[in-house]
Amino acid sequence: MISPFSTRPYVRSAAAEIQAQTLRSAVAMVNGTPCKRGLAAVPDELFQWEILVRLPAKELLRCRLVCRSWCRLASDAHHSRQPSLPLVFFRAMGNEYTAHAAVDALDIRRTPAARRPVLAYEDYNYTRRNFTFHASCDGLILISFTSHRFYLCNPATRQWCTLPDLTGGNVAALYPHHLSGEYRILHWKRPNKSDDVVYYVLTVGQKQRCIGLPVASSSMKKDRSCWHLHACHHPPVLLHDCLHWYTVNAFEGKIVIFDTLAESFRWIQSPTASSSAHLLQMDGTLGIGQIDVGTMTTKAWVLRDYKAEVWSSKYSTQLPESQMQSYQMLRYDNYVECLYGKVVSENGDMLLISRNRWSQTLFHCDSKGELIENFVWSYIDPKVLGLCFKQSLVRHVFFERKDGKHVKLPRFLQGL
Repeated sequence: MISPFSTRPYVRSAAAEIQAQTLRSAVAMVNGTPCKRGLAAVPDELFQWEILVRLPAKELLRCRLVCRSWCRLASDAHHSRQPSLPLVFFRAMGNEYTAHAAVDALDIRRTPAARRPVLAYEDYNYTRRNFTFHASCDGLILISFTSHRFYLCNPATRQWCTLPDLTGGNVAALYPHHLSGEYRILHWKRPNKSDDVVYYVLTVGQKQRCIGLPVASSSMKKDRSCWHLHACHHPPVLLHDCLHWYTVNAFEGKIVIFDTLAESFRWIQSPTASSSAHLLQMDGTLGIGQIDVGTMTTKAWVLRDYKAEVWSSKYSTQLPESQMQSYQMLRYDNYVECLYGKVVSENGDMLLISRNRWSQTLFHCDSKGELIENFVWSYIDPKVLGLCFKQSLVRHVFFERKDGKHVKLPRFLQGL
């Protein structure tokens, strides 16, 4: 089992005694024993915002069985209060071919940071790369396997479904459709293995439909390969009902935009054309983070005027190079072979991973370039995915199985 980080226990709030009583009463009601009358005196607002939403997911799932109001509160209120945490992929390196692998959400709000399990795979094959993590949205994750099977699942509730229509496709985005309340998947295929692409929209639980070739300016039509958008390589940002991708290789730093309501493409210019830059949401608008490991600097821009496409610099910071290098040299007496990182939060938190011959180190720095925390472990290969995960207990109809048969959990959920 991979455990490079320690897990910090939950810190009780000022309403700790009421919270403990509520949980004991909820469990007692689930088990069929009478509930104490004192619980009825707890105000609904206090119960919802100060107690119920602070419970771990496993206890909340049990609380949902008490009554309908608890089920609603445990789903909607809990999700609204959950943080959006960066995802990190861990793979044990004890065996050359198969090993334990996991995708965890890293809670960097705490010191030390805590890992929250999202996926676990007990016999991950490094050469075949058993699964690909495509997208994360509202507690839902989209992955595919070498067998070309796609799965959509909720790790918190362990619900899942297969998406056979995605077979042979390339996922560009998983997103909520504002008007219909549906979850949709934008993906593309190459007919006859040409550079031309045809895009499809799959509404989860329904059939896919073709929306054809992307339409944009004439300069973007010259090279059809520029429309090969991959969510796993360039995670999109959803803002104003539009999806945004930073595509430096194809468009020299331009940002491709897909309007999810009109289902049309366009593009805008970005303030940088660096291959190390990536999109994220900052200050309620579109942001770009860029870490240059050559100069050990990090920069960020925000789109201050979305309609006028006006960018401004948010900050430019020097990374703590001396601290990072001295830590590596003192501990291992070896040079760093590889260093890369991403800006992973709206506040400018950065996760950087350095590799040398014997170990891997993860550094957590803030937007001012101060080293907050570092973690070192051997024989574990980490990767910052550039995606975030927000836990959810919200029910979805496309997960409901109507045949009433017991279905075995997929392997990636069994290890949790």
